[in-house]
Amino acid sequence: MSEKIKTILSILIILVILPYIITYALQGNILFETGTDEPQESAENEEQTETLVGILAGQVAMDAPTEAIRAQAVLVRTEYLRRQEADEEQEQSLSMEEMASLWGSQNLQANYEIAKAAVTDTAGEVLTYEGSPIVTAFHKVSAGATRGAEHLNGGETPYLASASCGMDITSPDYLTVRFFSKKEFAQALGLSEDADFTDLTIDADQTGYVKTVQIENKSLTGDEVRNLLELPSPCFYIKEVEGRMRVVVKGKGHGIGMSQYAACKQAEEGAKHETILKYFFPGTMLEKI
Repeated sequence: MSEKIKTILSILIILVILPYIITYALQGNILFETGTDEPQESAENEEQTETLVGILAGQVAMDAPTEAIRAQAVLVRTEYLRRQEADEEQEQSLSMEEMASLWGSQNLQANYEIAKAAVTDTAGEVLTYEGSPIVTAFHKVSAGATRGAEHLNGGETPYLASASCGMDITSPDYLTVRFFSKKEFAQALGLSEDADFTDLTIDADQTGYVKTVQIENKSLTGDEVRNLLELPSPCFYIKEVEGRMRVVVKGKGHGIGMSQYAACKQAEEGAKHETILKYFFPGTMLEKI
């Protein structure tokens, strides 16, 4: 009789737990996960993350302060989204082989992890102005202040205003002096060999960046002179010294947007990437897409 009761009880137990066994078999261990909400989607998939990491790798040194690298990662993502929406060609994303060549194979893993952490830590974050991704701009070192760019690429960009960067004068790239023979100088700028350099006039903005250079009857923009003479920056001063043309240059890069050197200094002083971006791009919003 007792055996019969045991059998009945066993059958009842099986009938009670059978639905749970079937559910577990179909859904795996989800029944045993506690304290979780619905699965959250990542802001970026793995392919997008790898693309952003490859772009970031080519734009900033991985020994920079973490918050400065994060600020650069946001600029990378913002520019990527802006180009995507405008159907423009994307910036170059370095492959693993190219990163190894850039950093050295012995530093590849460590630097790659730093770059990927900056991308994932800021996942989805972009800078917008009036609801659209901004035109991002950055350079290595300013001339003591960034230059304003109220209009860039045909569009209004009030968020690219001049910003003071007094700490940039401590950069080893802050000051460069170049000498040219008069012949080299004239040829580079497309002038006649007997050009009168005493009739040279430079018009610069309040931060020192050259707007125009007037030599005899020829007018060139500061950026044109920078490119023709292969100067580090469009903030320069020209003077004839002992029969040669001396060009003193301040800063490295076009001088618009974020100074990477100043951003590093701000990060070293404890500034978060949100604060750094707000300083260099006033009026923008840091949004999470």
